Amino acid sequence: MSVANRLRRVAAAAGAAALTAILACGAPASAQNLRLVANWGKGIYSTDYMIKWIESFNAGDAAKNAKVQIAFVGGPEATPATEQLTALRNGVFDMMFGAAGYYVGAVPEGFVFYGTQLSPMEARKNGGLDLLAQIWTKKANAHALGWVAAGVGYHIWLVSEPKLKTDGTPDLAGLKIRSSGLYKPWLDSMGATNVMIPAPDIYGALERKIVDGAAWPGLGITDLGFEKFVRYRIDPPVWQFDNMVWINADKWKSLSKAAQDALNASVAKLEEDAFKYYGGLVAAERAKTDKAGVKSFMLRGDAAKKYASVAEALQWEQIKSKAPENYEALRAKFATAK
Repeated sequence: MSVANRLRRVAAAAGAAALTAILACGAPASAQNLRLVANWGKGIYSTDYMIKWIESFNAGDAAKNAKVQIAFVGGPEATPATEQLTALRNGVFDMMFGAAGYYVGAVPEGFVFYGTQLSPMEARKNGGLDLLAQIWTKKANAHALGWVAAGVGYHIWLVSEPKLKTDGTPDLAGLKIRSSGLYKPWLDSMGATNVMIPAPDIYGALERKIVDGAAWPGLGITDLGFEKFVRYRIDPPVWQFDNMVWINADKWKSLSKAAQDALNASVAKLEEDAFKYYGGLVAAERAKTDKAGVKSFMLRGDAAKKYASVAEALQWEQIKSKAPENYEALRAKFATAK
């Protein structure tokens, strides 16, 4: 089945699902109903948190007065995550929650989240999010409403204590590290051998000693179970989660000012709440890995700064090569490692 035909079928199914959800919530029939799809399905902590936000938004006075409601219509079971941006662009769905990194082929400016230490609140205040909204509208017909998951960094998790170069940064030469496209240039810079393995297979790769460690963020370790094998986590963390909320740009323009204001205010509040929420999840996860015997291998002083700045610089190189027209503007808003 072609993508176009698949999207048409999904549109019909999504419309029916959205209508059912809206009616179940008792929303007024005259309300503007926005269908939201997510990169991940129910049962995943980030999606479940977004569903709670949707319920809160729909119940709020601002949304009711503006006669706008949001209906969650599903995750990858509705449309595969990699095809959701196309579906959003074409109006199959009105809104989308997901990872900017999934779509750097279409919008390479999404690498910016891996190149900054700013919080969503700081990026909103300095106009960085407005800049991204303009870029996403132009390149994907998707208005960026907000950056709703940040503060979760990425680490290298190792079976054995890491070695250091003369400058104090990690020396991974001779080590096979579980990787993906995001991590490859970074691991290359430290001399590691990249072993491309999907997330569900990390446990088995560690168990069978196919790899000596894994590049992975500060969440999901105990869900996957590989705290049983790794004994060190290199700190400080680098990069940040890149989850965003978008709305089809044409749909956005069609909304009343009251509806736009309601969405803007609610997403801005969500950014603050989610920052705390994800921070709490990271702390809880760290307590679990500490209990399991995973130790922090903390880099210090200039070595820590170099480690972080190299990781960020690699992401800026991606933007410079793939989206040079927006490189300087993004640097002005988001760069933290000069």
